[in-house]
Amino acid sequence: MQEIEDQVQIALDLLEPIRNKAHKFIGILGTMPFHAGQDHATESEIYKKLDADYIEQAVTLNIDGTLIDLAHHGKSGTRPWTTSAVSEGAEVMLDYAQQGQPLPNYILRGHTHKFDDSGMKFQNTRVIQCPSWQLKTAYGWRVSSNTIRSDIGGIIINDGILDLTKSRYIGQPDERKIIKV
Repeated sequence: MQEIEDQVQIALDLLEPIRNKAHKFIGILGTMPFHAGQDHATESEIYKKLDADYIEQAVTLNIDGTLIDLAHHGKSGTRPWTTSAVSEGAEVMLDYAQQGQPLPNYILRGHTHKFDDSGMKFQNTRVIQCPSWQLKTAYGWRVSSNTIRSDIGGIIINDGILDLTKSRYIGQPDERKIIKV
């Protein structure tokens, strides 16, 4: 879907029921201008229409003692056998430590459209590169032509416990086609 107005309306339709249930609603800015408008104008418009409590580039939440560091952009390992979550975690945790701040329990990032998880590499901190919300676009094919699809899904943190049961679309990806000539 190429029309920005249609994308905005769909985002509002999807997010409004969530907003209506939320105690706090936080909009994280960060997508590129071709997604979000110059200086995040489109993203900001969506968050303002949803009456977001905060609209930030990055934020650390303290939810009942669980610290969650949120930002859109993070490190990106583009090969299937590499991990970006571990290097992102080390960098973010060093930043917290240098500021004398307690380390976050979760560090969540988007942007890469590939699910990545630091697992148990760090004591008391887990880094998740969140999957995409959409199928691979023409832009996705341009920057990552060797993969068939983006990971699609989401994560849930409930009472400080990470639930990854919805973290990755489980289905058959499009198969590579071989054309006999």
